[in-house]
Amino acid sequence: MRKSQVRDTTVRPTARDAALGWFVKMRSGEATPAEVADFQQWIAAAADNRREYDALEALWGDLDQVGDPRRVAASVPASRPIMSRRGLFLGAAGVAAAVVAGVALGVPDWFDGAIRTGVGEQRQLTLADGSRVVLDADSALSLQFTPQARRLTLQRGRAFFDVAPDPARAFSVTAAGGVTTATGTQFSVHLWSNEVTVAVSESAVSIRAGAAALSRLKAGEAVSYDASGIGETEQVSDAQASAWRRGKLIFEDRPLRQVIADVNRYRPGTIMVTDSTLLRLRVSGIFDIRQPDGVLEAITRSLPVRSMALTRYLVLLYPA
Repeated sequence: MRKSQVRDTTVRPTARDAALGWFVKMRSGEATPAEVADFQQWIAAAADNRREYDALEALWGDLDQVGDPRRVAASVPASRPIMSRRGLFLGAAGVAAAVVAGVALGVPDWFDGAIRTGVGEQRQLTLADGSRVVLDADSALSLQFTPQARRLTLQRGRAFFDVAPDPARAFSVTAAGGVTTATGTQFSVHLWSNEVTVAVSESAVSIRAGAAALSRLKAGEAVSYDASGIGETEQVSDAQASAWRRGKLIFEDRPLRQVIADVNRYRPGTIMVTDSTLLRLRVSGIFDIRQPDGVLEAITRSLPVRSMALTRYLVLLYPA
């Protein structure tokens, strides 16, 4: 009788994953003698282990000369060596999945006709219809005004809208596939790492996200939506909703992935994580956007997380 064939589908860490973990541990200055011995045993166990670790060691020196990767991407063609070096680092580090989850906003998006802000920069705009917009740091907004409608698309970041009344033309903002519509109101739209939060300061808006719809979100309320639908409505004060326009970041029980996405817009360079489970940790606090590294300090003080600056512009977060 033939035995059934069973295929082993266990996901095992790759040499690249292990190399990054050991690299961080050895560079942290906190490795115990037992951990050093384990490292030496690991690196001697296979040629792939030595090769991946040596690649990280070599890149350490190269990366020290690299500027803010977002600014580099904005001014250097993708074929230039600096971009391939960055891609090589991500590949060698084996953290591509974590980078996609936590640092997507660190990579510039380019599209025609967009209004953009740089890292740490906010802009106030007056649109052709008289509406006012405050665009947060490292954000991008495109406009499409016609005689029938006023359509805006928030490609990344956050924006506050003070909408000029025009009963003949609805004012709508698309972000991550959802649409927020108002005819005369004040509201903000915040595109986090993987969801959108809408907060209303005056009057009301309606929201459509996929098959879900919310007919009325009124002043003093906020709601978030993502690919799975629209969440529960929450009460939010205007002071809290507008804090970012006054130089403050307020997080109330927010996942670390969203905090990283926000902080990356205010500080030069990029924050990455070596373990995607960290992205689910919760953060609360009030921080000054002029001192974004204060958020990093608070994270390492209050959560089981440690940080390591590979360069001035590249910081790794890893489990404590």
